[in-house]
Amino acid sequence: MDGLFDFDAIPEPGPTSGGLPEPAQRRRLRRESGLSLHQIAGACGVSEDTVRAWEQGSTTPRGDNAAVYSHLLTALDSRLQGGTAAPQPPPAQTPDWAALGALRHEIPTRAAAHAPCRRCQQLTHHRVGGHPQHLGTRCPAPDAGRAHPTAPPQPTPAWPTAAAPALPAQPPPSPPVRLAYPPRTARGISDGPLAVLDAGPSGLIAHLADGRPRACPADDLHGLLAWAVNTPLGAAPVRREALPPAPLLVLTSTARARLALPADLPDTPARHPRSNHPLLQQVRAIGWQTDADGLGPWTRLHPSTGDPACDSIRLAATDWGALHHDAWNLPEQLTPGELAATLGQYTALVRTPLGPPGACGHQLMRDLRPPAHRHAVTGALLSVGVRGALTMPVDPAPCEAPPGHQLASHRSERDALADTDIDWWRHPAPDEADRAYVVCLAVNLLHLAGSNEIRVTDGPTHHVHHPPFDPKRPGSWLIDLSAVPSHPMLPPAFAGTGLAWHTTPAVAYAALRVGAAQLKPVQGWLRSGPTGPYLAPWYDHLRLARLAVLERLGINATMEPPDLLAALADLPEADSLQRALLHALHATAQDAFTALAQPPTQPDQAALTTWPTPKEPTWRPDLRAAVIANARANLHRKLARTSRSGYFPLAVAGDHIVYATRTPHLTEITDTPCSDFRIGISPGHVRPIAVRPLHWYTARCAEGTNPAQLLKDTCPSW
Repeated sequence: MDGLFDFDAIPEPGPTSGGLPEPAQRRRLRRESGLSLHQIAGACGVSEDTVRAWEQGSTTPRGDNAAVYSHLLTALDSRLQGGTAAPQPPPAQTPDWAALGALRHEIPTRAAAHAPCRRCQQLTHHRVGGHPQHLGTRCPAPDAGRAHPTAPPQPTPAWPTAAAPALPAQPPPSPPVRLAYPPRTARGISDGPLAVLDAGPSGLIAHLADGRPRACPADDLHGLLAWAVNTPLGAAPVRREALPPAPLLVLTSTARARLALPADLPDTPARHPRSNHPLLQQVRAIGWQTDADGLGPWTRLHPSTGDPACDSIRLAATDWGALHHDAWNLPEQLTPGELAATLGQYTALVRTPLGPPGACGHQLMRDLRPPAHRHAVTGALLSVGVRGALTMPVDPAPCEAPPGHQLASHRSERDALADTDIDWWRHPAPDEADRAYVVCLAVNLLHLAGSNEIRVTDGPTHHVHHPPFDPKRPGSWLIDLSAVPSHPMLPPAFAGTGLAWHTTPAVAYAALRVGAAQLKPVQGWLRSGPTGPYLAPWYDHLRLARLAVLERLGINATMEPPDLLAALADLPEADSLQRALLHALHATAQDAFTALAQPPTQPDQAALTTWPTPKEPTWRPDLRAAVIANARANLHRKLARTSRSGYFPLAVAGDHIVYATRTPHLTEITDTPCSDFRIGISPGHVRPIAVRPLHWYTARCAEGTNPAQLLKDTCPSW
């Protein structure tokens, strides 16, 4: 068995969990032994979430899992109490003591069943597929002393005793020196949030965000981590109640080569946090490990007895795809100093990068609404949290589950949410055929613009039949909105036809047009409890960050439209680093909504056809759907109001809109008396994208292509 699949729910023959101590006692034994959830999970051959559930009492181990866990707790209790030797478990129910790190030397194992592991060649009594191999955990570190494959096993006693502990025939090899991370209160941040490492003539050079270079005497990953934990790298939390972000180490190509790291990202099996990849063996040798995501372009490392949320260091390897190829869109020719300065500015505006921009934006939601947090190992309260935080992982409603989720595995297409962005086009009307041009405009950050209005509650959904519509109640409603009147020259206000599932913002827009009394939902998956604008501080934070970058580029919100349009036209020639930063901010805002419903990225679940709900309170596909529905409603409202001046859209693709005009100027649309579009730089305002002759538009229509989508894909945003 390994951490990929847990069979706790399947009854198995063998001992039950009746002999296990209480959940609080299980947690106490682990903490007093100085072990992490990861180590206990490795010793039992299950996942960390499973062990956490055992310690909380929410699930109970069964079968051999219960026996292995019971023998492990008995051994830990015997070691702590110095009592008599515990009974020797049979080989099939013996924990994988190697997963306990240095502590394994204090709990000798049965030698009669020992054989060399086929992966690391060190002795083990476990069998996988009939072959000697450590369970789906980490093999012992390569420098912890390897036994020759043909060397006979050395006899060791079953358990230590208090009076006269038996010793093995040969003394065990000394455990590797563990690398300690200073306590949070003893860490400084005077060197800034990050360092970009580059190879110099005499060693590595760390370029800090403020422009200072520092020598980094490291030749391998161990040395790099040792340097990082003893250097005052770090940043203050985004708000006082949040946890500080982890320091970031960016490895350029030359730094990666100097540290002898592979040139290419390991394949998926080798990325698993419990694989025997040489890099993982190096970090295990000093008592460190990765998080559940394992190795990747962005890797989080932390001590095995530490809390990943506050005791970690982030590594970003550019050769593995970080920064230049994962939506950051940074110029390839940046020097290490320029890269450090750009990332430092992003940190000051948003937070320390931890992955692609969308992942940073997603984490920023939690940074601004942090829940209370206790240390994963010590249980100490590290942050008290704030009101309105999302605190519990909840399953989506069946209609809200994204493709691949287990709740969507047997769902028909009509039972999924209908709300999507507008994707629509039409042929020009006769009066529009006399106009010479088509003008494409784009709404600034369409999804972000109305996100601060979304009401969110922290809790699960409840299925209700024939509920009365309440615009203040978050959830999804099964309702037929086809009776809502629509103009033939406007895109449909609502996605889907007939009886379909819609989120609250979509139904609220329908209520504004026909009255709430006319709406008769058939079913609802609704969330009760207090609601609040969860994304309001996130919206304000990103809006101000974007305005600050535009200010550096010479563009501000007080400009008159002619001056603003001239400045936007000159933007492609402006400072490339600031433009890259502006692009990163756009990706931070837009891609964060995708991260609300993204599939799990852990190697444990990479091969699963259907996956369960991630254990993240901020994994909320219902929130993403509500944002999309609200953005569609807001855009349709503006299109309808602008049409009163005689200008109807020809094509719409998300945030891009095409109009037929007599002049090649966007102001022909925005200066009309009834126009609801305003040229500007704030979210929700519009900016010009492209101008084409009308015959170009008709040619695209003849090809069956949405011209707005084509312009969106081919024209640069800025």
